[in-house]
Amino acid sequence: MSIVASVKVYDGIVLAAESMTQLFTSVGGQAQHIKSYPNAKKLFQIEDLPIGVLTYGAGNIGNRSVESFLHEFSMNQAGNLRKGLTVAAAANALLEFMRSYYDAGFGHVDADKRPVMGFFVAGYSEGQHLGSEWEFSLPQASAAVEVRPDDKLGASWRGIHVPFTRLFWGLDPRMDGILLANGVAEDVVKRVREQARPQLMLRVPFDGMPIQDAIDFCLFIIRTTIGASRFEVGVPSCGGPIHVAVITKSDNFKWINRPEYTVNEKD
Repeated sequence: MSIVASVKVYDGIVLAAESMTQLFTSVGGQAQHIKSYPNAKKLFQIEDLPIGVLTYGAGNIGNRSVESFLHEFSMNQAGNLRKGLTVAAAANALLEFMRSYYDAGFGHVDADKRPVMGFFVAGYSEGQHLGSEWEFSLPQASAAVEVRPDDKLGASWRGIHVPFTRLFWGLDPRMDGILLANGVAEDVVKRVREQARPQLMLRVPFDGMPIQDAIDFCLFIIRTTIGASRFEVGVPSCGGPIHVAVITKSDNFKWINRPEYTVNEKD
């Protein structure tokens, strides 16, 4: 899995992702995890457009990485997206593009055992003053869905969501299932959650938050999750270098942190 994050404020959208990727193959009709690497790319710009894509979940389809698919999509589809550019159209075009490859790679795997591949698409539509965020995940999605209305601000995180969800909202998202399993009525669980969230959540004023603070908050999400993954029992599910980009009306898509290839002196 992964942790990717988006913070939308009035002046732009910040996107960030760590770099751990999981590779899957099909064995006996089941998707099987075979390897993790800590230097994958999960944050991409679509050609030179003011649109970024975050990816999470499975890192490959067969012998091709998600990065190779995003590169192909960017090269072949950007021209079609330029005229009357909308983030929604870009997200749905990416879904259509990825669907054929996903179905070819995992169509023979039992439906409930196919790996999740998530895509979070954010940026600016033509003539738009506030950014848009759309998303979809395979294998379930039939269309991209809007993350929040264009006039709303806030933060989103996908992938390994439990650590920061628990911190931000003050409630562990798994608690509902535990309460329901112990006979607590569904309407009671819903009512308690709705009453507890406003009292327990972190009160973060995204209205008026400057871009630099949005960058810092996005990193807060990523680093919190990496820390939990590092110390929790089991193989770390996220980690590695953090990629960060900012999308604004004035600067288009701008990399803030983009680790380059290097020589690892430890090897």
